[in-house]
Amino acid sequence: MLSALQVGLPGGPELFVVLLLATVVAVPVVFASLFIYLDAVDRNSGHALAWTVAALLGGVVVWTLYFAVRDEVGGNGLTVSRRPRRGRRERADREPPSVTPVR
Repeated sequence: MLSALQVGLPGGPELFVVLLLATVVAVPVVFASLFIYLDAVDRNSGHALAWTVAALLGGVVVWTLYFAVRDEVGGNGLTVSRRPRRGRRERADREPPSVTPVR
């Protein structure tokens, strides 16, 4: 008669090892993709979602590519708002704010 160990049960320690390895691989990929998405949004990139999907699917190659070209992807990452910046000509056309003396 065959015992359960000879036939093998689905799951058990093998399933645990497979799930553990999948988690060890998936967690850094998701965190790196999230970091790339947040960085691209901070830089006002129009392709933040595309970079995120590429980072999820492309792995280390896309991560390296993003960090090599990220200054060209958007701004410098120091912008606080998402408003478009005014050009020099528009600033020159505006009237300076009126200053009232304080008494």
